[in-house]
Amino acid sequence: MRTDDGIDLFSKPVEPAPVLAQGKPPRGLTDGGWVRTTGWLQIGDHPVSSALLAALAGLLWALVGAAVSVRAFPVTAGVLVLLMPVLCGVFWWFLTSRVRPASVARNVETKHADELAVGDLVRLYGSIGPVAQVAEVQVADEVDVTFQGEVRQSWPRDRVVHVAELLS
Repeated sequence: MRTDDGIDLFSKPVEPAPVLAQGKPPRGLTDGGWVRTTGWLQIGDHPVSSALLAALAGLLWALVGAAVSVRAFPVTAGVLVLLMPVLCGVFWWFLTSRVRPASVARNVETKHADELAVGDLVRLYGSIGPVAQVAEVQVADEVDVTFQGEVRQSWPRDRVVHVAELLS
């Protein structure tokens, strides 16, 4: 049933999505309410773009290709070694910033599942991967956690979860 303003009186209220400190939505926010963070790695407390790893993988493949073809095509082998890392890094950057955007996130602490609170941003699958905001916590024999967008997880009470901070 809709009012004159177009408001559905019987619809479920929409939960707020995770937001950055600046008040804008993070990159990689999905319809399910969780945030993709696959384009970033964490070394210590510093997020590092995974495009660097893609460039390194491109360099390794280029070195193999150059070693195979250097006698027959020496110029091509040299160009391959110079261009392949750049192309792989740029392709991965484009993929994780434009095609399937991912936010920069870093882990800030760990908690046991029974210590989670509403509003915590938690890694869903360990120390890496997507981040979701806790909407509801029910502690019993196991901890039932409902995240924004209705994603649900059941964890043992002593399971260590990683609390993250979204940076962009």
